[in-house]
Amino acid sequence: MKTENTGVTPDAAYRLMAIDIDGTLLTSERQVTPRTLCALEAAVAAGVRIVLCTGRSFHSARPIAERMPASVSLVFHSGALIFESLNGRMLRAINLPREPAFEIVDYFRAEGFDPLVYDPVPESRHFWYEPPRTENEWRRRYIEASGERACMIEDVRDAPLSDLAQIGVAGRQDAIASLREKVETRWPETGVILSHSTIAETYWFLEVVPLQASKAQALSLLGETFGIAPEAMIGIGDNFNDLDMIQYAGLGVAMGNAPDGVKAVADVVAPSNDEEGVAFVIEKFLL
Repeated sequence: MKTENTGVTPDAAYRLMAIDIDGTLLTSERQVTPRTLCALEAAVAAGVRIVLCTGRSFHSARPIAERMPASVSLVFHSGALIFESLNGRMLRAINLPREPAFEIVDYFRAEGFDPLVYDPVPESRHFWYEPPRTENEWRRRYIEASGERACMIEDVRDAPLSDLAQIGVAGRQDAIASLREKVETRWPETGVILSHSTIAETYWFLEVVPLQASKAQALSLLGETFGIAPEAMIGIGDNFNDLDMIQYAGLGVAMGNAPDGVKAVADVVAPSNDEEGVAFVIEKFLL
């Protein structure tokens, strides 16, 4: 770990703060607290560019984005879809081409996994899944929680998709780690993102995404767009899919509820999401 406490003194004025949503901005009750919202508004008023940086789709994250100050920039699908602001320019929209993507889907099925395939960005309203081949608690709970976003179909190849935003599978840590190595070796033209499940403790989630889709690459594009160097950025998150963002930013922050592997690469460990860690970081380093 780069530091054991929150006593880091910034070497430069931070001009951009990228914030993960689930487990970071939101409490365990999926709320943005009044203190956190007030801190975000104060940061924007002080001239700081706030960025919500999430693996969620546009439609899943939009209700949260609508509560933010109007100038907040938005990164969805871990960097595949980027908006200058909710009503502003679309800066990036990239997808997995259909045929290579479905080769990976077929491979997952042959390996005994039940993949989820997601509508292409920027629409990305739904994901598609097949009747389960094996019992998977994470998958069952995720589908139940997704409501109308989840569409069952006998064969995902028959889903009305031109391209795919991403492919997702969940499983135990060892199986997912092994699967990641195989995918990265066989399909080096794609990106692979790994995260620890927040809805089923013993499960891990693997996403296959376009190669250019990552939170760090999203920050690079936003930095070029707004003329902000990485050293003038703060990146804050709680999961392994936030690692590249935390490492890219001049000040990398892990939430108190983050796994030790995430805290180990951070410059600062903030209070947890239920202790308003985002508000703490804004108040300490931006105000």
